[in-house]
Amino acid sequence: MLYKVSPFGYFSRVSKVSRGPWFQEYMVEDDGLEWFYVYPINGENVHLLSNNVPIEDRERLDYLYKGFNRNRGLAWAAGLWLSFETVSRVGYFKKLAWGWKTLSFLGVGFFYNQIFQYANGLTYGPLISAFFRKYSNAAKTDRFAITDRKREYFDIDTSSYMNYSYKDLGHDNHVNHGPQPDGEAMDSSWLSELDKFLRGEDNKLKEHKNFVNYQYEYIDKSFPTAEKAQELMQAPLKLEKKSYF
Repeated sequence: MLYKVSPFGYFSRVSKVSRGPWFQEYMVEDDGLEWFYVYPINGENVHLLSNNVPIEDRERLDYLYKGFNRNRGLAWAAGLWLSFETVSRVGYFKKLAWGWKTLSFLGVGFFYNQIFQYANGLTYGPLISAFFRKYSNAAKTDRFAITDRKREYFDIDTSSYMNYSYKDLGHDNHVNHGPQPDGEAMDSSWLSELDKFLRGEDNKLKEHKNFVNYQYEYIDKSFPTAEKAQELMQAPLKLEKKSYF
């Protein structure tokens, strides 16, 4: 198949980094661990990682947040519907041009939405704020200041990782032009000596620190010559008589 010409995968193109078939992505269930709740305190945004909240309160907070978002969507739907009814029935709006009607529709819809959102905030606001105050000790202004084992695995501190200069890579530094894994930089001299050995050139392979001098006994396993084969086939057969009683 021609790359990027003919389709491949599950009925269409798939991701370069495969996450499985596209029709199974909707079956994934969120575990609720890696969510950041961002809210202001004294004019400064703080972050609360849901993984630092006990599982009982984590689920309750998740349900509250989803319920608040669901009601916010319902508030927009109800506000736009009432705005449509208002613009289409009130005589003042019926006389306007279509452009002004559209702007009036959006403005009146936003006005109705704010009324519904006010009632929504009176219901959910105190409950969510109570959870945030309860776990304020786990909330941080700097996300990297959050101590969580699962998060530390992904947010790697690169301040000292591969902290070496261009000149620290040895006599083979001409092959390194950027941050690379330490093993590749350290193995470059070994690979150079190994390449010389395979080409039959003078090398210092056995003097290299990576060379392992295995103690072994050499056994010739080459294909036998015709004389060896004839000698083997015509060798006298030795029989031994053994008694098993």
